[in-house]
Parts: sequence; structure tokens; C-alpha cells
Amino acid sequence: MGDAGPQTPPPVLAQGHSALNTLEAQDAPPLREIKVLVTGFGPFKSFLVNPSWLIASALPDELCPPNSFSSSHPSKATYKIRLILHPSAIRVSYSTVSEIVPELIRLHDPDYILHIGMAGGRDCYSLETRAHRDGYRIKDVDNGDGYLCGECRWKKEGVPDVLYTGWDEGDVLRRWERGVEESLRRKGFLGPAMTTVSNGGTGEKEGEEDGPKQATGTGTGTGFVWGRHVDPNANASVTERRAEENRKKAAVKLSRDAGRFLCEYALYESLSRRWVEAHKVAEEGGQGLLKEQRQDSNRSGLRPWPQTTSLASERLGKVAFLHVPGWTGVEDINRGVMIAEEAVRALVGSWEDGFRRDGNARGSGSGSGSGMVGKVGFTEQNSEAQRR
Repeated sequence: MGDAGPQTPPPVLAQGHSALNTLEAQDAPPLREIKVLVTGFGPFKSFLVNPSWLIASALPDELCPPNSFSSSHPSKATYKIRLILHPSAIRVSYSTVSEIVPELIRLHDPDYILHIGMAGGRDCYSLETRAHRDGYRIKDVDNGDGYLCGECRWKKEGVPDVLYTGWDEGDVLRRWERGVEESLRRKGFLGPAMTTVSNGGTGEKEGEEDGPKQATGTGTGTGFVWGRHVDPNANASVTERRAEENRKKAAVKLSRDAGRFLCEYALYESLSRRWVEAHKVAEEGGQGLLKEQRQDSNRSGLRPWPQTTSLASERLGKVAFLHVPGWTGVEDINRGVMIAEEAVRALVGSWEDGFRRDGNARGSGSGSGSGMVGKVGFTEQNSEAQRR
């Protein structure tokens, strides 16, 4: 039968550290999956191309946990983020939103909901922090308003006139700003991206502690293709002036005025579904504070009762709306995708660390006082209602 040759060494000995790492990964518990439902809007009025959909449709299926790119032990992450994209742009119609959003929530059972829409009067990216029940009088693409399909129904359900997001505004904004700044540098928007070269000569991402740092030739990220994730144009260069322009175009803020049009309507629709679910569970569980909660409109967007531990209560307020500028250039969409990714990481990371709007923090978040945001943290640029 011939000579079989020398015995094959055990895989661990043959592959060294790589095999050991593989075995360790096999022994590690599976990562908990956090599902984020993402939607974008279609054309409306004079805006034939809606950048919100271009950005939403270019997001990846999964995101690594916040800041794991700068960690030397990414395997320690306890969860992964899965993005569930509604496969088509949502029609800018009140009735369509009221039909689709509840169905998407029922179908996908997401942990978080992120709507992305366009604010043509803003030159920054903004996360909305509240939504109103009444006053949707601006006509949609079907020449309808939000009174019958929204306001009347919400009043019958007893939903408060204002709903707030449940995440800690101050903590989320700080994480978002930090993540965007780091990503701008890493992707070359601010000049040559810095990488770390280990002793073995392998380039690692920025933030690794060991090894000398050297610049790569990445530039402005113009090598991005919608729906694909490729490295920036290695031949591009960024002047100091262009770097500052890129930083200004990546400004992120919070907002208290979502515009009383489809954007705010969608945010309220999602917040109200979570509110109704949580209060239904609380009523069925014998909680006697529903009437008091309905009367307290200042806390209407928060967890209804800290002592309730149901999944519905946990998901209350885990909704966000990201307003993006009206820019539709390739580089603008590339930048918008990065900023949307960092928004998701900030929202999920803050919540997972225990931060909440109401200060009832859990885990490692201190909660108390963390939600204070100075005036500079909020955009004062025109809302949609004021533009039209």
C-alpha cells in the first residue's frame, strides 16, 4: 500500500496559537444576538432621491459591539448586533407607515427600532428624542394627513400626547461623537489613517497598544460602493482644509423637533406600539399604576414602572429616529453609513451598559445625571414642518 509517511502532528501543535484560539472560540458561549430593525424612506415632493434609503440599504447585516475595533480582546464581547433592513423604501404616506411599522415589529420582534429619514434643512446628523401624537397636517405623497390613521387611533388607545425615547441622551451623544471621530480617522476622512504594525508585521486597527504606528495611504473614503464595504481610496489625500470640512459634515447632534411630518409620525408610531405593548402586559399582570402613568405626560416615554421586568417593559423607549442631511453624493452616503453605524453602536452600547433616560441605571451605567445635555448638543436648525 506504500509508505504512509510521518505521522501528522496534532492540530494544536501544527497550527500553534491559531488552533488554540479556535478551540477557545469553540468553548466560548454563543454571542447573544441583539436585533435592530432599520427602515428608510422613499422619494417625496421635490426630493426624487432620498438619502435615508441610500444609507439604510448600504448598512451591513451585522455590526461588531461598540469600540470592539480598538479592543485587543474582541472575543470578550457578549453580544452581536444584527441589523434587519426592511427591503424597500417606505412610501412617504401616513397610512403606509401605520400599516407597515406594526407589521414589521410583529414579524421581526426587534430589540431596537431605528428609522432613518431626511431633513433637508439640516447640515448635521441628528437623533430625535421625542415625538408628538397630534398635529400631522402636512400632506403626504397621497395628499393625506395623519389625523384618521394616527391621531384618532392613538387617542382611543390612551397614548400620551408626547412620547420620549428611553435611552440616555447625554451618554448616547457622547458615545456617538466619540465613535464618529474614531471612524473618521480610521477610514481616512481626516487624513492618512493610522494603523499599528505588530512584531509579526500584521497591520491591526487603530487603538492597539502594542507595536509602532504608521500611516497608510487612505484618503476620503471615495472608494465606497453603495451596498458594499470596501477600503477607502488608497491613492487619495486629504488636506487640512478638507479634513475640517469632513469633520463638519459629520457633525452629530440631538433634536427635540422631528418636524410633524412622516419622520416624527414614524417615530411616534414605533414608540406608541412599544408603549401599548408594555401597558397591556402591565395591566394583565395586575399592575395598578396605568391611570397614574397616563396622566404623567412628562414621563410618557420612559419605562412605565421600574418593578416590571417583562420583555415588553424592557423594550419600551428602545426606538430612535436618525435624521440625515439631503446630500446624495457617493462620499456623502459613505459618510452617512458610517455615522448610522456609530449611532446604532452608541444606542445599543449605552443601553447594554445600563444607562436610561430616567436615571434608573443598571449594570455599569451610573445613570444619575448622565442624561444632561447642554444646548450645544441639540440642533436648532429648521424642522420639516418649518421648511414647508
